[in-house]
Amino acid sequence: MLRIWFNRTYATNSHIIAMLRANPDGRPVHVIATHTDPDSPVLAVSDQAYPEPPPDCQGADYATWALGFARQHGVDVVVPRVGMAELADAHAEFAAAGTALVCPAGDTVRLFEDKAAAYRAAAQLGLPVPPHHLVTDAAGLRAAYQQLREIAQVICMKPARATGADGFRIVSSVGPGLAELLGPAKAQIPLDWACAALDGAQAAGRHVPPLVVMPYLPGPEVSVDALCDRDGRTLLALGRRNYHRRGVIVDDLPARGVAEVLNLAHRVAYLSNTQVRYWQGPGDDEPRPYLLELNTRISGGLFQTALAGVNLPWAAVRLALGEDAGTLHPRYDVAYTTVDSLVAFGAAP
Repeated sequence: MLRIWFNRTYATNSHIIAMLRANPDGRPVHVIATHTDPDSPVLAVSDQAYPEPPPDCQGADYATWALGFARQHGVDVVVPRVGMAELADAHAEFAAAGTALVCPAGDTVRLFEDKAAAYRAAAQLGLPVPPHHLVTDAAGLRAAYQQLREIAQVICMKPARATGADGFRIVSSVGPGLAELLGPAKAQIPLDWACAALDGAQAAGRHVPPLVVMPYLPGPEVSVDALCDRDGRTLLALGRRNYHRRGVIVDDLPARGVAEVLNLAHRVAYLSNTQVRYWQGPGDDEPRPYLLELNTRISGGLFQTALAGVNLPWAAVRLALGEDAGTLHPRYDVAYTTVDSLVAFGAAP
């Protein structure tokens, strides 16, 4: 039986576990999950569930703990989210213990963890990246806002290092009105409020991580889930394009091209997710897919690709084990929507 370990991962990866168990080879799978949150759905659906060290166990210390855990539990494959770079650095030690890692090299992980560094890398490859500024103080934010307003109506910012939508804000030059006060909450902040927060942090001597300030790209967003071999050659790429609540699985050639170029150039192995938005920037004759970010891990929406009739998580596991990816014949133009689902725990606390 194949023993697969998920460390501190997203709740939606409970669906990925179901996909692995329903693998097309009919191979028995035993899932081990660890998390700092005892209520994580991933723990509820796993065969064995364990707590992780506290969040302050990081870097090399976390990798040492993970290696010991893998040895203790006879793990065949690790699908990591937390500590990916450090686990990847210890690839040889994991391999000696008989454990494969579903992630690229540590330097690749670190590159794409930094959005500004990822933009530099993409620009060097001739890929479209949004015009942007890195700022850490109020003066820098105001200057960046004024410069970018010359080419875009809406400006946004996000931490250079963040997960998902953490820290993402639309920056407005005016305060919220009654409609914003009474309507649904939005990721919007007045410029003066953002500057006041940065001034306050600076006055208190607090470290401010770099913020990427850029135009908000209003065009369609395509999220490309890619399966690659160990050298970053794309074997299959599925785009997910969202229209309000509806999603569609597409083969968007320009968006796929961005993912393929980055994956190959930086050897982004196994599973990755590249997000682009279409925008007609300065000098563009037509809208083009501009890079938002590349994640060197399973995306939160990867389970949606099951509707294409392929099992990307299982194919990645096979590749990590040194096997071929198996048969992959996807269906495109499949429309879907998502709803909340229940995950039952064994017993109430």
